[in-house]
Order: sequence, then structure tokens, then C-alpha cells
Amino acid sequence: MSNNSNDHTSHRHINTNQTNTTATNTAAACYYEQQGCGSPMVFIHGSYATTATWKKIVQQLATTHHCISIKLPGHCGMPDPDDFNAPNVNTELTIIESVIAELTDQPIHLIGHSFGGVIALALAIKGSVAIQKLTLFEPVSTWVFESVGDQAMTAQVNAFIAGYRQGIDNNEPYVCGKVINFWGGNGAFEALPDFIKQSMVPLTANNDRHWTLCTNSYCDRTALNALTIPTKLVCGSASNPVAQAIVDHLGRELPNNQQYKIAGASHFLVTSHASECLDIIND
Repeated sequence: MSNNSNDHTSHRHINTNQTNTTATNTAAACYYEQQGCGSPMVFIHGSYATTATWKKIVQQLATTHHCISIKLPGHCGMPDPDDFNAPNVNTELTIIESVIAELTDQPIHLIGHSFGGVIALALAIKGSVAIQKLTLFEPVSTWVFESVGDQAMTAQVNAFIAGYRQGIDNNEPYVCGKVINFWGGNGAFEALPDFIKQSMVPLTANNDRHWTLCTNSYCDRTALNALTIPTKLVCGSASNPVAQAIVDHLGRELPNNQQYKIAGASHFLVTSHASECLDIIND
């Protein structure tokens, strides 16, 4: 089903002159797309998503910046990770560290949405990459609730995960819709075109893994208090209270942050409200 994660790194061929290059004599494509030149910005998409998440934003920023869009394992045609039995955030971090090391020697502006925000925050806390700025659009780092002792939100998240995984075990059709509706509101999944719904189905196992990483990438709040990178925290006014609570907690714990709330936006704000998100990135 998947290659060894070490194979992901050793077989990944990175060519700074081309997008989506393929390693000679292997089927493993590189874990990024790039566009533009200038100071580097690294974008990490969410679960059940692709680099297309950033299309409208990158089109504008690539006129003045080197935009690097990460392809997460199991997404965008990349091989599945090999750690489904014991998910570890370092699977993603190792890939991203390697891409950044190959493509730039400058401090980056790191930008993540949803599960991509989980990975971006984990990379910032790890401190293995020079990050000049950090922008998090509704990071679903649910571990933050445990870190700050928010038992009510922890219980709410755990209840959703339990129901979702029961649906997976029962082979419910379009169980992925539970996640989209949880974050985007009732009816969010039903409003999607059929081809998008169908494309999500094979990603369910990866999304299940992501939920584990959302909860087990735990850091003590002292690690948050020590993260001095200038950080922008963004949520939508119509978003799930869970997403808003994560941003609120991070806003209290991170010592150097600004909070933004986009009126009328919900969890998928980076596509539905791309111009507002672009303004925040440029602020």
C-alpha cells in the first residue's frame, strides 16, 4: 500500500528549475510545487485537500515571492505514509525540512491551513527551520486543549472522533462528509460537486491518521510560551467553535501574535475568502 518513509526521502528528486519533476527510474514525484521568485513562502494544505487550496493566493504572491506549496504524504499523488499503526508528525516534518533545505537558504514565511496548520505549528516549535513569520489559518491543533486544560473542548473533539471512527468501521458511505460538515458547518459536504466528494473517499485513512496527529502532537504550554516567531492567527466568524477556541488559546499562549477574524467566513476561508486571507498574509 505504501513505501517506507525513508524511501520517500531518498527517492524524492528535487529540481529547483522545474515543478513536479520525477526522479529518474522511480515513480516517486517530488513533494512540492513552486512558483515565482523572491523571499520564500512555504504553504501547507490541509487534510482531504491539495495544493490547489492555495491557487488564488499563490497566483498573487508569486509576483514578488518564491512560493513553495508542500504536497502532504498520501495527497496530490504522493505515496501514503508508512506509519498508520503509530502516526508520528515527524513523517511530515522530515519531508518539509528536506524540501526547504533544497530550495532556499533564506528564512521562510510558513503558512498552514487546517491540518497544514498543525504541521506548520509543529515545525515552528521543533525549531529545525529558520522561520521569519508564521501564519496559521484555523490550525486544527486540538492537542492545545489538553495543553491548556480545556476539558470541555477536549471532550467535544473526542466525541466527534469516536463517532467518525465508528462510521469508518461501519463502512458508512461518504463518511468523509462528517469531517467536512464538522469544520465547515452542516451541509458543507453536500454542497460540494460530486467529483470532489468522490476524490475524498480514498483519503479517509489518511484523514483518520491526521486526527491522531491533531491530538498526539502534544506540547506543554511552555513550548508555546517560548515560541517568539511573529505569528498571525486567523479564523472565520462563522467557523466551528472548536476552531475558534484553538485560535483563542494560541492567542493567549503565543507571546508574539496577532489575531484576525474574517467576517462571514468558515473553516474553508482560504478558498472562499482568498482576497481577505491574502490581505492578512501581506499585512
